[in-house]
Amino acid sequence: MISPETLRIVLAVCFGSLGILHFVRGRLLEKYAVEGGLLNAEVAVRMSGALLIVSSVAIFIEKYAEYGFYGFCLFLILSNIILHKFWSKNTGIDQWLELLHFVKNILLAVLIWYIKDQLI
Repeated sequence: MISPETLRIVLAVCFGSLGILHFVRGRLLEKYAVEGGLLNAEVAVRMSGALLIVSSVAIFIEKYAEYGFYGFCLFLILSNIILHKFWSKNTGIDQWLELLHFVKNILLAVLIWYIKDQLI
């Protein structure tokens, strides 16, 4: 069985890495966001990256872990609403890929919320 401490660290490292990628590979994410209809993609990509990094640090600092879990869930839900609009895609493959991302984010948010309740 995985220890709660290890689970917290793995989540923080994985989501923190994604947050760093929002800055390192921001141009690619901005292009995707613009194609999705987001108005100020550069700011949105940077803000979402910052949310992931701050949430990861909060999870590392066990005292603020609950806020980090909330931040991860907020990121996942907002990215679903703003970016993964499978219902508005025209082609079958685009619709399918966005649906997969949408469902994956919902599942991750539910699992993170469950893990939060188990660890805190």
